[in-house]
Amino acid sequence: MSTIASPAPAQPSAITPQGVRASAAVRTYRYLRLSLVGLVLLLLACVWIERLTGVPANQRLGSISAYFYTPARSVFVGALVAIGISLAAIVGRKPFEDPALNIAGMLAPVVAFVPTPRGAGGAPCDPDGRCSVPPEFVPAVVNNVWGLLGLGLLGLGLGGSIIWRRRQSSRSTKLGFLSAVVTWAAFLGWFTLGRESFLDLAHFVAAVVLFALITAVAYDNARRATQRRDGVPGHEPSREAKSYRAVYGAVAGVMAVTFAVAAVLVVVDQFLGGGTPDEWVLWVEVVLLLAFAVFWVTQTFDYWHDGLPEDAAIAPATVTAQAVPEQTDGELTPRI
Repeated sequence: MSTIASPAPAQPSAITPQGVRASAAVRTYRYLRLSLVGLVLLLLACVWIERLTGVPANQRLGSISAYFYTPARSVFVGALVAIGISLAAIVGRKPFEDPALNIAGMLAPVVAFVPTPRGAGGAPCDPDGRCSVPPEFVPAVVNNVWGLLGLGLLGLGLGGSIIWRRRQSSRSTKLGFLSAVVTWAAFLGWFTLGRESFLDLAHFVAAVVLFALITAVAYDNARRATQRRDGVPGHEPSREAKSYRAVYGAVAGVMAVTFAVAAVLVVVDQFLGGGTPDEWVLWVEVVLLLAFAVFWVTQTFDYWHDGLPEDAAIAPATVTAQAVPEQTDGELTPRI
């Protein structure tokens, strides 16, 4: 008696053609990166509108963070939350860029939700002499941070389940996930066990680590720019590869030098009797934000036709001999 093999279970098939999916993904990442630039410009525009047209007390505040206490607050909070979501959504190179962007995305909402205390970071003390996060803002901070921690827990749970089910996850993916868990747990512990110091320092810690991570990501892109385009050891990099390497390197250099200058000014302010310019924090933030925007403009054009880095895929794609249509600037062109 012969045995008839049962058919293999049908695999779920995508409805949208492969070429359309690829084109849509590329354009989505393209616009996502450009949206980061738009959010930075929106934040800077609203701060400068307040500096030019606001009440006299708001026209000379010493930092962008201090504009949390002005009519620019809604844009300040909304822009940073949107920046955080975008950074977490963008897939970067492994092993460093992708987890770095994820952690930066976790920290951006902390910068938004926990304001710089009065009397620090360029925000003047209240008229009655209070130099801290004003008590009327504390309930909102507590509410928002608990919500953020809850969302982070859900995200980590989803990410952990995906890694568990996808057994071929790389070591770098698992280490990146572990670093996100550690970051989440550290802020949970700090928020619950050291509430007073959290209110005083969380804004600064999150902002410094956020920009430090972006600086490192820019350096990583500069280091790999020629390898991505040419990829042939011993050969002279192309002009395009050199240009991208130069821009990424300049962004990383500007941000690193800005950090160094800021560190010196902090030491002068805190330990050497002061005497620094009144608005130095504001201009440090402006330089870092503009460098941040330049980085994303550069990476937008760097990956204009690719969407993602070449090593961001979960597993190597199977290459076939037939042409796959790719949509570029509104037209479908074949790509082998």
